[in-house]
Amino acid sequence: GLNKATAKIKEAIANDDYSLIKHWQRELAFHGAGHFLHAIFWKVMGPDSSKPSVGLSKMIDSSFGGFENFKAYFKAASKSVEGSGWGILAYQAASNKLVVLQAEKHQNLSQWVSTPILCIDVWEHAYYLNYQNKRGDYIDGFMNIINWDAVSKRFDQARMQAK
Repeated sequence: GLNKATAKIKEAIANDDYSLIKHWQRELAFHGAGHFLHAIFWKVMGPDSSKPSVGLSKMIDSSFGGFENFKAYFKAASKSVEGSGWGILAYQAASNKLVVLQAEKHQNLSQWVSTPILCIDVWEHAYYLNYQNKRGDYIDGFMNIINWDAVSKRFDQARMQAK
């Protein structure tokens, strides 16, 4: 979908025909945001449940008052996403802190000052076969397989880009 939307927008520009630009912009936003978040989602899981880096641990502590507070907040926010969407831990460079976001329509997420470093797919397709309608159980399971090395790397990259 992302490739098709990109091609159609390129075609519209080449032909000076913007009659469907609203449609293709929406398709671009939907598929682009989905690709972006899934690219993070697949990389932040792993067979080993590692620990956050020292820098990320300190930021979690200062942003949420401790790791257990973060986990409770992230799980509650992810569980309460209305319909399909995402729970996201993001770094806000402007305030130098971590935030938890809900993205019910990922294409509409406009927290442009935030860089997602961990996300969970809470669309039913991500968990229905194993968890049916028990989103909370799925989130609990996800919390046990987070690849904190990958999350820590994204955090370090976000901080470096902010400087």
